[in-house]
Amino acid sequence: MIKVTHIIGNLTYGGAEKLLLDICRKIDKKRFEINVIVLKKNNDLVEQFEDAGVKVKVFDKKGKFDFDVIERVADYLRQINPDIVHTHLFAGDFWGAMAAEKAGLKNIISTKHDVLDEGTVRNFLGRRARRKMKNVIAISDAIRDFLIKKEKIRLSKIKVIYNGIDIDKFYNKKPKIFRSQKLIIGSIGRLSKEKGHKHLIRACCFLQNKDWQLYLVGDGPMRNELEQIVKNLGLKDKVVFTGFINDVREYLDKMDVFVLPSVSEGLSLAVLEAAAAGKFVIATDVGGVPEIIKHKSTGLLFKPKSIEQLVRHLNWVQDNREEAGRMAAKLQQQVVEKFDINKSIKLYEDVYSRIMSHAS
Repeated sequence: MIKVTHIIGNLTYGGAEKLLLDICRKIDKKRFEINVIVLKKNNDLVEQFEDAGVKVKVFDKKGKFDFDVIERVADYLRQINPDIVHTHLFAGDFWGAMAAEKAGLKNIISTKHDVLDEGTVRNFLGRRARRKMKNVIAISDAIRDFLIKKEKIRLSKIKVIYNGIDIDKFYNKKPKIFRSQKLIIGSIGRLSKEKGHKHLIRACCFLQNKDWQLYLVGDGPMRNELEQIVKNLGLKDKVVFTGFINDVREYLDKMDVFVLPSVSEGLSLAVLEAAAAGKFVIATDVGGVPEIIKHKSTGLLFKPKSIEQLVRHLNWVQDNREEAGRMAAKLQQQVVEKFDINKSIKLYEDVYSRIMSHAS
């Protein structure tokens, strides 16, 4: 039995957290014992982890300079003595890795989920932490290239494992899109600055077809600002804020077009879910997104913050619904074949097993 401890900042609704939850749910429990360390309070998903049979230990880290948390986490790691420590996002990579080193643990790895600019200090500290790790897993080729070029991590230390989704959960054999003249547009994800929702809202103002509805599924720190933008533009009857939704399939089913307006992205689970559901996808040309969407073949890509390009793409869909439907079907087939979470989990299991075989 290989004991793996994951360390992450918190368990809110996000791509990294969802991937970690899938790992906890689907990994072979006969071969791997999994537990999770969370460094901060604010953990909407804890119950789902516990339902998956995973022990979650929450540390109440106090602010940016709570260096005592390193010793507290290290003490706990000495107690449970995992074979592998697997960190996620900045808090896990920096604070978690320091605690693991203090506890005398050698097999420390990280999954790099995005290429978000977190500021000079955090970028430096995260980069330094990852350089010392045994392996870094990149969720896309774009992130692998970033790790090599920007963080100067050796290729031999990097493994690419694409994010995956539960295909059985999201796959729709007979997707319903373009059911009426009204164009139903949607976006799913945390309402935060890097997700670019304000650009999508503004783009909708310029659509040729004035009969449209926009669903923004999710919650986050930008919600109040986005609601004010909607109010100022006179769009309160057109834009629906759903708040946090645990199961997004009800809203996916309503959509004709899924838009990912992110300024920064690793490999979007939301795009994969929408594609598996058979929706037409328009997304920004960032991070690993072009590894999912082939422009004008399986969807449409646009430059981040380019409202003009996004408007043009949405107008094209309105005028070319049949072709858009064929492109959506093609994307659905490719996502089903390439981005199954079960394939991702198997690759994570292989990484863990290889580390232990080299350690023995």
